Amino acid sequence: MTGKRGRPSAGDKAERHERIVDLVVAILASEGYDSVTFDRIAADAHVAKRTLYGEYGDRLGLVRAAVRRQHAYADGAWQSANGVRAASVAVVSHLLADEAVAVHRALIGAGGADAALAAEFYDEGPGRAQRFLSEHLPADAVVPADLLFAALLGEPHRRRLLGLDPAPSTELVAAHVDRTLKVLGL
Repeated sequence: MTGKRGRPSAGDKAERHERIVDLVVAILASEGYDSVTFDRIAADAHVAKRTLYGEYGDRLGLVRAAVRRQHAYADGAWQSANGVRAASVAVVSHLLADEAVAVHRALIGAGGADAALAAEFYDEGPGRAQRFLSEHLPADAVVPADLLFAALLGEPHRRRLLGLDPAPSTELVAAHVDRTLKVLGL
């Protein structure tokens, strides 16, 4: 490892985090969960294993960081999403994107053999999306967030997971969200 000595700046830490998450996502998408190891990530990202353990704890922590990125709409600017439509568009756009679908495929394959991974993925993935949608549902909505999430993702997500459809355009996402919200009375 080469570079500056001493504590990294906040910018350096953010850049390192993105580099690590990019690497985890790439490995998950191309080789699967079993290929995500601390030795591999440390070597390929040019960081010490001690840094990885300190920041991510374990392999689940690395995977959690990759999954959280798929749900970035729940952080920052999207926290101020104006209403259920904007929140729904954010969820559908992010979760039908190529990167999110690739990570989902990898974790479904591994989750069956690892109950902790499955629970972590669900909480950070679908659970987080449902909590986000719940925050944006109208107070008088009779449709719960889990049903809205299922209706929004359902068949389009299944078709993406199976490789039957490409990532939808912004226009297709908006049309799907509008149709779903109309059917659900939202």
